[in-house]
Amino acid sequence: LKPIVEQSVSTDATIVTDGFGGYAGLNKIFREHQVLNKEKEEYARGEYHTNTIEGFWTLLKRGIYGQYHKVSLRHLQSYLNEFTFKYNNRGNNQVFNFLINKMATAS
Repeated sequence: LKPIVEQSVSTDATIVTDGFGGYAGLNKIFREHQVLNKEKEEYARGEYHTNTIEGFWTLLKRGIYGQYHKVSLRHLQSYLNEFTFKYNNRGNNQVFNFLINKMATAS
């Protein structure tokens, strides 16, 4: 995991993770690494939490199980792009109009 995180995240970032061992040592690479101990029911510490990413994973898993039932590696990035768009626009009441306008101008 560390090589992927290193390539994708600015070293000036604060990283917030659970206690999974694959994240060990991130404090040596990034400005700050906050580790939440979910085994001891620590889900937040001040402003630090993992609620946002857990909400995204929930949306993604429900979409795969309930809508697509399975995904292929070939199209995985497209699925991730779709659910990222949905998550980032979950509070946008105009998203339907936005999509219709995008489709109308694409032709």
